[in-house]
Amino acid sequence: MINTVARLLSYALLGKSGKHVLYIASVRKVLILRNDKIGDMIVSTALLRELKKNYPHWQIDVAASSANRDVIADNPHVSEIIIWDKQPLLRDLRTTIAALRRRRYDVIFNPYNRFSIPLLLRIKWLGARYLTGFAIPKYGTSTAKLGMFDHTVPCDRNAHILDSYFATFGEFDLRDIDPRYELFGVDAHAAAIDAACDTLLRSHDGLFCLNFQGSNAQRTVSVADASRCCAALAARYPRHALLVIAAPGSEARVDEIVDGAGHANVMRAPSTGHILQLAALIRRCELVLSPDTSVIHIASAYDKKIVGYYIRTDNYRWFYPASRHYRVILAPGLTLASVSADETLAAVEALFAEQNGTPQGTENLQGFHHAMPASAGE
Repeated sequence: MINTVARLLSYALLGKSGKHVLYIASVRKVLILRNDKIGDMIVSTALLRELKKNYPHWQIDVAASSANRDVIADNPHVSEIIIWDKQPLLRDLRTTIAALRRRRYDVIFNPYNRFSIPLLLRIKWLGARYLTGFAIPKYGTSTAKLGMFDHTVPCDRNAHILDSYFATFGEFDLRDIDPRYELFGVDAHAAAIDAACDTLLRSHDGLFCLNFQGSNAQRTVSVADASRCCAALAARYPRHALLVIAAPGSEARVDEIVDGAGHANVMRAPSTGHILQLAALIRRCELVLSPDTSVIHIASAYDKKIVGYYIRTDNYRWFYPASRHYRVILAPGLTLASVSADETLAAVEALFAEQNGTPQGTENLQGFHHAMPASAGE
């Protein structure tokens, strides 16, 4: 009964008078919706570049969140950034949605892979001439059957999310697609980080960094496990400094990890309060270990060696590393309750054993393969 009501409500609220025929030659203004997380914005930099490369006359605007706007603040492919943070529906309608609607975008891309009537109402009210996005099933129907969408494609849960992003623009015949991520403006935030790294490299052969914190408790490596991983790596690579990243508010736990590791070459990383300071640190490191995909995506932009800790969701492959050299350690379930120091060390040793720059990426050291060369835009 609930599904039937929701389905009928969807058809009533989320239709429009008719599908629009796409005239590519008439497109001038494009809006990319990306008002969510930092990692999602980093991945989307490849889409922004490829759209601008294929259609340099387009005005490409991005609806960003306050949390992720800094990722593209200096991106040359973006014409304007519009901040769109979460707020009640009616307030949204009177402010941000009304302002965006007045811009009369030719094309709007909805990258969200969920069927939410409040979200879809917001997107419909933007008034796109042509709306593209994903075919998401729910309530016995799908976004593909809603009149508001002019084009949808399935979101392939077994491939990297970029494959699906580019598929939504399939009718635009994008050529020579390059999947690399890009970060701009890092140099402006790098002075203190570079100075600290230069000092460390006077007494160490190289730098590793470990981020233990994920986007929630289930995706966070415990202090005890992080300490054991650091101890194993520090003993195996005594000439490298292992820097433990301290997100704002996590300093006490970082100090616990450092103390628990018991090795002089394990230390708290230089302060990285700004996302581009974090990028400046990561670009100086040979190896990055993290359960958080934002950090993994930054490391991918600089083509670093990556060890990623992933939980087994139904879409964990969407945000795999896009570096040429990575290993994924996949949890047996939906939490990183136990992270093995032995498995972590084996993953790192395998990365350093790779010869001749051969692209390689594995899941639990075997199986799933996905690798993309990456660059950082500056």
